[in-house]
Amino acid sequence: MKIAITCQEGNLESMVDQRFGRCKYFLIVDIENNKLTKTKAILNQGAEQGHGAGIKAAEQIGELKVEKILTGQLGPNATAVLEKLGITAYQASGKAKDAVNKFINNELEIISDTAEPHSGISNKEKSKGERIFFPLLDNQGENSEISEHFGHAPFFGLYDTGKKELKVIENNLNHTDPNKSSIDQIEETVNPTTIFAKGIGGRAISIIEEKGLSLKTGDYKTVKEAIRNLDKLEDQTEDCGHKH
Repeated sequence: MKIAITCQEGNLESMVDQRFGRCKYFLIVDIENNKLTKTKAILNQGAEQGHGAGIKAAEQIGELKVEKILTGQLGPNATAVLEKLGITAYQASGKAKDAVNKFINNELEIISDTAEPHSGISNKEKSKGERIFFPLLDNQGENSEISEHFGHAPFFGLYDTGKKELKVIENNLNHTDPNKSSIDQIEETVNPTTIFAKGIGGRAISIIEEKGLSLKTGDYKTVKEAIRNLDKLEDQTEDCGHKH
């Protein structure tokens, strides 16, 4: 079986790129008898497209005779092409090698929801199926207060707009890890599609953009206020000036 993984780098140590059409590489992996036999990195032709990146990437996947793809999100155009080609997409995050192992062990879910092009939250219909990450000051459910400082918040919340469910966990990020940024660790832990931040550093903004995640903000004190105003959240583009 031949599968493709959307990656930032051309190797198994790379993080799975959450963008399908705009990922830099497709890591092509051959699996025989539930074992990885060989890998090959292919530059994604869709990443160079001004428009129609998802369609071009999906067509390339078909030409490569891939049967399955591991990625983060799919837009409607890419989904249509992949369905026509009979290629199934699975949702994955973290390192490529870990995603392959989870695929082999049947631990990945098939992608059933499609993301909007250049995804963000512009209305309530678009927010369906989003997993929104919040930095929190306390653990009070939807009444939890949103932290002004992103990486050093004592708690993290993940709100699933499809299930209308909020999960709150302690912040156990390792800020001394030279190989994984806070965003890498957050992605591995809760696999968000959108990150909400009031104050966030420039490096974190760049990493979030590279991963194809949506970054939002708004003048809301609690998670409840934010999720009641999903259609009013704004793009976060400003560096707070602090190192997080």
